[in-house]
Amino acid sequence: MTNTNLTLKQLDAVQDLILDKLVQNSTRIKTIISCQLYLVERLVSQCKLLEKVGYCDYELAYILYALSKRYLELFEAKIRGSSGELHSVVKGVIEQRAEQEGVIRSHLHDDSNGDGLLDRFKALNDNTATKTAPPKAKANSYQESVSPTELQQLFNNSKVLLIDYRPHKDYVHNHIKHPNVINIEPSLVESLSEEATSEDLEAQLKQTLTHQQQKVFEDRRKFDYVVVYNFKYGVSGDNRFMEILNGTEETVANPFRRLIDLLTTKNALISSKLRLWPVYLSGGIRNWHAIYGDEVVENSRNSATVQDRNGLVYPKSFDDYLSSARRSSPSPATLESKKNLTQAKESTPEILQNASLVSSEMGVRPYNPQSVSTKAATTTSTPRGDAPQPSFKSQKDQMANILDGFSTGLVNLGNSCYMNCMIQCLAATPQLTSFFFPSVSMNGSYKQHINVNNKLGTQGKLTMGFVELLLNMLNNNGKVFSPSKFKRIAGELSPGKQFASCSQQDCTEFVTFLLDGLHEDLNQMTVLDPKEKKRISELTPEQEKNREVLPVRLASTIEWERYLKLNFSIIVDNFQGQYLSQLRCLECGSTSTTYNAFSILTLPIPEKLNQTQKVTLQDCIEEFTTTELLDDGNKWHCSHCKKFTRSTKKIAITRLPQVLILNFKRFKVNSNGQIRKLETFVTYPVTETLDLTKYWTKPGTTMSVSGGPKMSLEEEATILESFPVRNQEPPFRYQLYGVANHFGTLSTGHYTSYVYKNGKKRWCYFDDSKITPNVSPDKVMNKNAFCLFFQRV
Repeated sequence: MTNTNLTLKQLDAVQDLILDKLVQNSTRIKTIISCQLYLVERLVSQCKLLEKVGYCDYELAYILYALSKRYLELFEAKIRGSSGELHSVVKGVIEQRAEQEGVIRSHLHDDSNGDGLLDRFKALNDNTATKTAPPKAKANSYQESVSPTELQQLFNNSKVLLIDYRPHKDYVHNHIKHPNVINIEPSLVESLSEEATSEDLEAQLKQTLTHQQQKVFEDRRKFDYVVVYNFKYGVSGDNRFMEILNGTEETVANPFRRLIDLLTTKNALISSKLRLWPVYLSGGIRNWHAIYGDEVVENSRNSATVQDRNGLVYPKSFDDYLSSARRSSPSPATLESKKNLTQAKESTPEILQNASLVSSEMGVRPYNPQSVSTKAATTTSTPRGDAPQPSFKSQKDQMANILDGFSTGLVNLGNSCYMNCMIQCLAATPQLTSFFFPSVSMNGSYKQHINVNNKLGTQGKLTMGFVELLLNMLNNNGKVFSPSKFKRIAGELSPGKQFASCSQQDCTEFVTFLLDGLHEDLNQMTVLDPKEKKRISELTPEQEKNREVLPVRLASTIEWERYLKLNFSIIVDNFQGQYLSQLRCLECGSTSTTYNAFSILTLPIPEKLNQTQKVTLQDCIEEFTTTELLDDGNKWHCSHCKKFTRSTKKIAITRLPQVLILNFKRFKVNSNGQIRKLETFVTYPVTETLDLTKYWTKPGTTMSVSGGPKMSLEEEATILESFPVRNQEPPFRYQLYGVANHFGTLSTGHYTSYVYKNGKKRWCYFDDSKITPNVSPDKVMNKNAFCLFFQRV
């Protein structure tokens, strides 16, 4: 027989105690039936485990079989009287499991000198060979749950992977202090299809875990034990058998079953097979903390951040900022801002207040900061001419619904075409629509992300106005809607009330204002102290010097994490990229490099001798990244030479966003000071993808020409692994989904837009209130293109 810790005599004593308690509580027939079903269900669960993997918790299974049988004998008459069918089913199940009870009993022994539950994992020290043995060889170590005491012993003697199975905001707030702990959100698991496998789960986790946590999860087979926990599931004591007394609905509905199923029975790869069936921590983190105190728990201040060599604390993910929003007592200003939000909601049409109902009918998937895949499913592009949908529309996303396909004309309110064309393009951006209209949101309503403490924002006024406009457009699908209310809100909130008048405006200036406003409203910055902000935003001379010699990939990553400390929102996460601008003195060779975030890249149009000759989008990007000579009146003041010198200026793209907005610099000031428009025809891919991989600075890239020591590629890679990837993995391919066009001159022009819509409409042409569906892709490429919207595929 296999050696176990409790003898048959001890197990019989345990079941006697439990049965006595169960009988005392069984005063009503409803309680009796619930208790009987619970015992049988737990027994069946253990027996099925024995069938699937060849082992189970033999001690627990033995007790459950005995209790199920004895309890039925005691209350058989009452159960049969209540439901003869139920009695028959329960009795049949117990009889069917009689043979397995013999197998279970064979793994137990009669030695009464056992040391009790705390010796459960003694075999781990006595036989190191079992460290790499298959599950059956370690069958006597199996159990369904572990107590805090037992988990502490596992930490001392084994290699343990902890899975915190709670919403990310709870994980950031507190989790068990352990080097190998990862967070898997229940909503992520629940969003997977019934056919999903362990590999599908792993693919989803790559979008939410840090690089190091991904590595830990990928190496899950190397761990002796996998322990799952949430806040308080399971008995709070230190004896797993006492859980039987808690036969409540909460206990029956084991919240970890779907996750455990994915990690075990839905796992076809030997490389990720677990050594033992996962167990859960009884009583969760609440029980763990109650026993061991604050020293064994980490919170968001020391777990959700990572420090660079200069001591700056950086966020690891977008959700770290979302979940770590300040929850202290609100200041009077905060209360006033919340009052404004409440009043705004009360004055909003009923259609906006029913947003959750509307979105649930749409079947929208929840916002995920990295929901759009960073890698194309195939290296070949899907032509748009006859394609049923764009290549960046994944089948799993199930976004072929009204959010992708609605088309609503917008009334021109007097030269407001500059606003209408940009709204049409933004309304077709899934990162925005899925965030503002989630059906089952991982982060809840967008309103909870409004930062009322940010003085640079509008306390949610612009964001709520924009969401209301989108919702009205959704509910007027195929019709025309007047954006007068949003136009008024944008006008009042724009700097100098720039967009309040009926005069002609630049569409890129408007979309920049709108994206900046949404960002500041939703900016999850945690630093409020002005001195701290200054310390973060301004580099010391030593730091500036270090940036000049670091590899570009590493320097840009450090600067991006610095930027995120004060700027983190859905807009930053999806719309913003980064480029470097380096000035180099041609006399002494010294350089000065700055890293700048962008939401829109404004590209110059190279002028050719034959102005009727077409220019490609790639020509414009090449012009943007070409080294420029600064001479004559454009000389740079070199801090080393202490004078203005002939210099060069080089721009390189260091980070590429999920949503890429490109603007052509069509207006140019000539030598007479007059503004003229460049009518050059710029071609761009419509049915093919745009590949910008070669413009992204790769690891190993350096712009320093000094003779000092340079960092090796291996050292750079090692340091980069300590930072979040944040979608910066090649290839960088994009699919066009929106084009804003400009006709006429600067003062008398008109804006329209082409927007790709899902379903039968395909490419639509929006000319304010007029909509033309099913436009040929040949027309989408036109010489009046002014601003292009691309989605990463």
